[in-house]
Amino acid sequence: MPGDFLSGVERSNASIGDLSFKLPVIIKEARIISAVFPASAKKLRALIPDKNLVPAQLLPGMGLVQLTAYEYSDTDMGPFNEFSVVIPLYMPGFPKLPFYNLNKARTTREVHNFLLHRAATSETAVRILGEHHLWPEFPASIEFSEDEGWLTCEWKEGDDLICLLRGRKIPAKHMGVVKIFIFTPRHPHAQRADINPDQSVTTRGSENAELSLGSSHPIAAELSETLASTRARMYTYGPRWQLIAYGPQPSRGDTAG
Repeated sequence: MPGDFLSGVERSNASIGDLSFKLPVIIKEARIISAVFPASAKKLRALIPDKNLVPAQLLPGMGLVQLTAYEYSDTDMGPFNEFSVVIPLYMPGFPKLPFYNLNKARTTREVHNFLLHRAATSETAVRILGEHHLWPEFPASIEFSEDEGWLTCEWKEGDDLICLLRGRKIPAKHMGVVKIFIFTPRHPHAQRADINPDQSVTTRGSENAELSLGSSHPIAAELSETLASTRARMYTYGPRWQLIAYGPQPSRGDTAG
């Protein structure tokens, strides 16, 4: 049952200045669209400060960039939206071979990502995730709309369009819990997040996702330079997800080497 995923999670009180909150951060109800795009592995390496973190390759020389739009309807911080740009990394414990390592991550349901950019519509979320979790979080406009079976997310900073991501609302089913290990530019060790894709579906190919990039925003320019194509290799629609973001755990010292 979906409730089992969140039951028994031990939480503690934390604060940043005058802002009090609970850890881990829990998202009780979310809807997402996510698409994975091919990118130059060489260019992706240049975006990751820690050279021990190696972008996963689908084919020799071809890495991946994943764009995800989150619509949160039930959280401690109230409803808000997020958008993230991540670079999938090679999973430790298995040979760093194109496709093979990514397939192992899929079968073990354990993913390692470098979080390149993340934005939120909630100032509280920006403070907690930016100042406590040390994620590259910034405030932005992230608006969802629906038409004729498609879900569209427009991501802007001020009036400057970063991207427009569209995905089909296709039939979904319950999937197993996924563990995510997140590396960020400002924190040297992995942070764990758990995802319960209670209703979710993933398809290959580009027919269910569309991406349009802005023309002037720095992130749009970075994506335009890095992506080998704006045609998705994989698409995920999750009409009901739950998430737990544990935040920094200094004593663990996890690495992706």
